[in-house]
Amino acid sequence: MRKMIKADLRRILKKPSFYLWIPVIFVVVFLFSGYSDYTDETVLSEVGMIKRVLAFFVTLPVFLYVYGDEMKCGSMQCIIGRGISRARVVIGKFLDCLILSVPYVLAAMFTISLRNFIFEVGTTPTQDYTIIMTVVFAYLRIIGYFAIASFFVFLSWSTAPGVVALITLSVMVGNLLPLLQVAVNKPVYDFYYDGLLEAAQANLLAGNIAYQILPAALYVIGALFLTILVFNKKEIEF
Repeated sequence: MRKMIKADLRRILKKPSFYLWIPVIFVVVFLFSGYSDYTDETVLSEVGMIKRVLAFFVTLPVFLYVYGDEMKCGSMQCIIGRGISRARVVIGKFLDCLILSVPYVLAAMFTISLRNFIFEVGTTPTQDYTIIMTVVFAYLRIIGYFAIASFFVFLSWSTAPGVVALITLSVMVGNLLPLLQVAVNKPVYDFYYDGLLEAAQANLLAGNIAYQILPAALYVIGALFLTILVFNKKEIEF
């Protein structure tokens, strides 16, 4: 599996478009982050921006880089034909996504820091910690999205359903479930992946134990387990 991951990373990192996406993230974050001063209200706005921007602008390109070419050229069939288990293929592609997301997330963090420096936005240590933890938890949110979206790729043997799942998860579900929770007065969002991470982050910022990380991790493990289960029963042409 290590060789497969190295081969994937070598192939993707040779693509000029992979690096061109970094300026895109830079521009988007630069335009929609940073304030002349950080009040409690503007920090919350910054936190909301980070969650929305990173989830959308990081997962989509990485997902297409990892799965798009595989579905077109049939290299995944070759890997399986050489004796690599389907479970390792699923885990390997998932790890590809996690590794390739790191440069984009770091680019967003650098952009926020640079913009605050340019516009001389004074921040307190607490505010800096809040922003950093928001980026960290945005990355954790991305991990879960990749795990869930990969299920639809291996279920349908097509990248398109996975892309639709990513867009739905990053743009719609996290915004609609809080409204549904208020409407039905049931903790539907609190037990959802995003809600668990949000509660875990709030606990950490308050100096408490972020125990919600454990049930959130079950989402990722469960999604990968179901993906492997489905893929093992999937008939593919060689």
